[in-house]
Amino acid sequence: MSTAYTELTCNELQEKLNKRESVKIIDVRAARSFERGHIKGAINIPYSSWSKTPKLSAEEEVVVICYVGMISPKAAERLTHSHSKVYNFKGGMAQWQGEIETVRVGSKWSVERSYNLLLGFVLLLTLPISFLSPWLGIGFSSFIGLGVILFGVTNNNIITKIFRSYGCK
Repeated sequence: MSTAYTELTCNELQEKLNKRESVKIIDVRAARSFERGHIKGAINIPYSSWSKTPKLSAEEEVVVICYVGMISPKAAERLTHSHSKVYNFKGGMAQWQGEIETVRVGSKWSVERSYNLLLGFVLLLTLPISFLSPWLGIGFSSFIGLGVILFGVTNNNIITKIFRSYGCK
């Protein structure tokens, strides 16, 4: 096994990808940075989570990439202990000029979760009303509760449509 990694430029990596060579791209940036944009097909294993070197197939060519090329050399050096073909992408994602994939950041919030948050907020607003007039507060809360039950049963309401229009699933 080799004891050092090889530097790889943007053109060299693009050439490997165009030839459809079996290359595993490991992006060592934080998950948030990875979600904003990464090389198509890359796997996110943040370097900050490397208490142990990740287990990868020893025969695979591995390309390590970070944001500007500061962290990936450390990760590439660690991988050379278990892999013979390790490359460090010189300059990081800041130098990449090829195709980029993104992950929708807002997709973690489901419509139901957003709906429940909005509902909880509206019900919380009824609390001051109940201090002013208990019957009005109870009546308002009951009205909202009835609406929630109807919308929940029919699963067809304006709030769900609004949330879905903003990309929530």
